[in-house]
Amino acid sequence: MEDMLFYDRIQTPWLWIFPLLTLIGLFGLFLIKTFKKDGIGFIFSSLFILGGFASTAASIFPKLLPSTNSVNPALTIYNVAADEYGLSVGIYWFIIALILLIAYIFIQYRVIKGKMDDIGYGEH
Repeated sequence: MEDMLFYDRIQTPWLWIFPLLTLIGLFGLFLIKTFKKDGIGFIFSSLFILGGFASTAASIFPKLLPSTNSVNPALTIYNVAADEYGLSVGIYWFIIALILLIAYIFIQYRVIKGKMDDIGYGEH
């Protein structure tokens, strides 16, 4: 079993990029006070979160919920996936939700633009 895990790591060395992104994001968060622009801090925090999630997903792929006994099989991506029709309906709703999310973020960015450091409490 251990030989197989080592073999998988040799066959897919590109999976090491996810933990690397996590570490880059974490290192950037320690230096966040030195950045002049707020966007750079956002990029590093996003790298940390996305790299952590991607590392977790890549480490357990294809098992979503490993089995702890020999009676029940592990839940994998293949045996818990919905049928083709359900997945196609889901992707259409995902695209609609993504468009609405992007519009919402754009509107919020335009409405709440810039810092509010000089404004006291109750003056917003």
